[in-house]
Amino acid sequence: MTDEDPKPRRKGGRPRVGTVLPTRDGRLQGQVQYADGSRKRLKPFPKGTSDLMARERTAYHAAIYAKIYPKKAKQEVSQELPDTPMGRWVKAWLADRTARGYSSVRDNTAHYLLHIAPSAGVKHVRDWDRDDFRKLSRDLDAKVQDKKLAWKSAINIWATATKMAGDAAESKKDEIRCRADNPATGVRGPDRGDDVGEQCLYPSEFLRFVACDKVPQRWRRIVALAIYLYPRDAELRALQCRDLDLEHVSMRITKALSKRTGEIKATKGRRHRTVTIEDAIVPLLALIKEEQEETGALVPDMPSERDMARGLRRWLKKAGVDRHELHYRTPTTRPIRFHDLRATGITWMAIRGDDPLKIQHRAGHTDFETTQRYIRMAEASREGFGIVFPELPGDLVSHASNAHGVVSQRNHKQNLRGGRDSNPRPPA
Repeated sequence: MTDEDPKPRRKGGRPRVGTVLPTRDGRLQGQVQYADGSRKRLKPFPKGTSDLMARERTAYHAAIYAKIYPKKAKQEVSQELPDTPMGRWVKAWLADRTARGYSSVRDNTAHYLLHIAPSAGVKHVRDWDRDDFRKLSRDLDAKVQDKKLAWKSAINIWATATKMAGDAAESKKDEIRCRADNPATGVRGPDRGDDVGEQCLYPSEFLRFVACDKVPQRWRRIVALAIYLYPRDAELRALQCRDLDLEHVSMRITKALSKRTGEIKATKGRRHRTVTIEDAIVPLLALIKEEQEETGALVPDMPSERDMARGLRRWLKKAGVDRHELHYRTPTTRPIRFHDLRATGITWMAIRGDDPLKIQHRAGHTDFETTQRYIRMAEASREGFGIVFPELPGDLVSHASNAHGVVSQRNHKQNLRGGRDSNPRPPA
């Protein structure tokens, strides 16, 4: 099987298409097969989904599941910490992080139980030394080399261990602070693997997508909002119409939606930001505000998190956006994810030559090095890139106020050609 022929076929030559079954509440549900023959039922389709659409989506998933084997059931990991001096210290440390609103407490617990404790043994954090951290670093490298752990997971585990040591030396809580120095200082952590680059859509590809009538309107809207407002996925899910100030062409991002609990939480970086809205997206935002209540969600029908990346790639192909690197993995790239739409918007700002500090603020980056990564990407891609943040097709904003202008046919044609002279202004 090759990348060009992604549909696995049965022995008789027919591609796998799966089966569409009715549910008790009258909806349709797809059933597909793994490569080993075992079956899996997909999440039921929304009410009103036509039989043709249900069969099409089921066939798409059938082609994917036919190439993979089901994952073995994960062994339940006990989150119970041992009733030992070190176990009680870890409980106090985790309780402090929970009280301060950190969302990584569950991961921290698993990191300690599965990796840090087996490496450090029963020693209390007050007795850890540099050799213990060198041993942990070697153990994590060995797990990565044996393909038992991803290198990025090893980096996250190392971050938990060093944070524990740092808090043991500097915490404001007496029950947590138990030593005078940080034993992790100066110890080299686990090796980093190959960086997997983020994907970016060209303006011509974006216009082809939002102008395609084969793509559902909600998907065209979601993609446009994700690129032009460049929020994180959790921030986009929490945005409400009242967060928009179209009179002053600005938007406040103050909250995010927790993936695990479904509750509203602070944004990543724990700070709010005010973002200047791109002119081309104002007509669509005005239309959405007309349709929704003031307290309504900006995107009331966001796809499930499981379908974000797959759904995006599926509809990109439907629109004819089939650039190979957007859909297939290589050693240094991965197929486009929904998060890459945010990366697209940030890259477009850098292509346009926006001030780096403004890009950092609008993107909500706490570290300027993160912003510089997009600037370096823009420097390598600026020639022949196309006009960034183009005006949206008329059918997507047809009910918006005429005061916001109409679609620029000239910009649309220039983007489709990908002309080299299409940057709106030279870089700063």
